[in-house]
Amino acid sequence: MDSLDTADSFEQFVLLSVVELTVAGETPVHSYDVAQTAKAHLDDLEREPFGGVERQEIIAALRTLADAGLLTKARTESATGKGRPAYELAVEPEEVLTMLEGAESFGPYVETIRAETAD
Repeated sequence: MDSLDTADSFEQFVLLSVVELTVAGETPVHSYDVAQTAKAHLDDLEREPFGGVERQEIIAALRTLADAGLLTKARTESATGKGRPAYELAVEPEEVLTMLEGAESFGPYVETIRAETAD
């Protein structure tokens, strides 16, 4: 999974948020769901937080991850009938967790996701 190695740390953090939503059965994911999940886990990081977790940054990261083949694009409809971009993992959640568990910054977040899946 070379594309994960080339993703920057913010993109990896966004991908972990997608993994968390996926293992919770909440897919396909929308940018606002990912933003809320990511913001809830900023305290789990063992590094200086990113400049912020804004929805536009999340959208850009989701697109980059999709272009890298880590996510697939889906389309859902809102209550008003408008199509909204949504994303699903293109790889197994465990692959992402295994690759990022050794990353000093993300270890606690990976442990949190694993603990949630064990419940």
